Amino acid sequence: MKILIASVGYKPAYRLGGPIHAVSAAAERLARNGHEVTVFTTNSNLGEDLDVPINQAINVDGVQVWYFKHEEPLKKWLPFVPYLSKSVGFLYAPAMRAQLERILPSVDVVHTQMPFIYPTYAAGRAAIRHKKPLFYQQHGVLGPEHLKFRGAKKRLYINIIERPLMKSATTLIALTETEVGNYRALGVKTPCRVIPNGVDIAGFRPSGDRSSCSVYGILPEDLVILYMARLHPTKGADSLISAFLTMQKKFPKAKLVMAGPDEWGMVQKFRKEIVKAGAGDRVLFPGMVSGKAKLDLLARADLFCLPSGAEGFSVAVLEALANSTAVLLSPGCNFPEVEAAAAGLVVRPEPGIIAKALIKLLTNPEKLKEMGRRGRDLVLRNYSWDTIADQLIEAYAEGIERNNTARG
Repeated sequence: MKILIASVGYKPAYRLGGPIHAVSAAAERLARNGHEVTVFTTNSNLGEDLDVPINQAINVDGVQVWYFKHEEPLKKWLPFVPYLSKSVGFLYAPAMRAQLERILPSVDVVHTQMPFIYPTYAAGRAAIRHKKPLFYQQHGVLGPEHLKFRGAKKRLYINIIERPLMKSATTLIALTETEVGNYRALGVKTPCRVIPNGVDIAGFRPSGDRSSCSVYGILPEDLVILYMARLHPTKGADSLISAFLTMQKKFPKAKLVMAGPDEWGMVQKFRKEIVKAGAGDRVLFPGMVSGKAKLDLLARADLFCLPSGAEGFSVAVLEALANSTAVLLSPGCNFPEVEAAAAGLVVRPEPGIIAKALIKLLTNPEKLKEMGRRGRDLVLRNYSWDTIADQLIEAYAEGIERNNTARG
């Protein structure tokens, strides 16, 4: 099968968040399974550009990737508007359309990843023009919490661009049942398939060297609570820090690691609160971590916590579970399966409630370890990339058949 993926970004554009890990991993697994996968994206990496060849195809671990040079005229003309500097942007890539017209006749399916960007608009419209099956995926950003940010602009764009694409698509892809509801709330009745993100469990260690993170000031005897996500208002970083400051005196060996890019300039405010609470050396901000540093932190953590107001389906949570780390999540993470599997807790993302949950979990280290083992079993059963790739191909095949039937 020849598959064209149009994405908000592609590795190593990890500053763009979890979707980059998910899109890259799925594309590689599909290619490994014998499918011809091409990715159209840009050289953007949230405020910086990747150092990659542009406007040409390159092989990235078995996937043919086109990184097109992007332009952001609004950021150039209006640099004084604060939210523009914090936005992914529209990612307009003028060289992309000609290559889409060249490649579309030969592909079997087009799979767009993420709304509000030019690659999705251009590839979606091209698929419709060429009567190719279009698979449209939102990655959690069409939920009510996300639509609160710049809501008027987003809803206008949805009405003009995204809703027509969704209605013309062959199949909508949802990470969770919550996303199915988000599509329906927008008045879109296109057939929908729920296919979650996956994890390559072989790449993670079920236990870690307790001295592996000494570079951060983490001692072998410390209890480590790990947050790994962008420091963004929707992710609950402020609630987690407030909760930790409330309960940290009960656990003098506990340290909170807030790993992620500070795209909203929140760390300075957090530091003032932390110092005032007398916990200046116990809340760490290593920034965005990747490679061995990321694996070390995931393996060293005693508890992973993400009190997000709105997630698609967090890759970082899957990675923590793959490392046999218990998790503390919010309902906005859309992962009730962790409680059903006794791999963690799901609580409302309010500081007082999070603090009580932290105390409950950290008081019983053996229970934490058992939760971690159950979490690893959960991802082994249900969330390997082999399983997810099979589900994608099944969805593509069904969509192709339905598209051909509709065309007569």
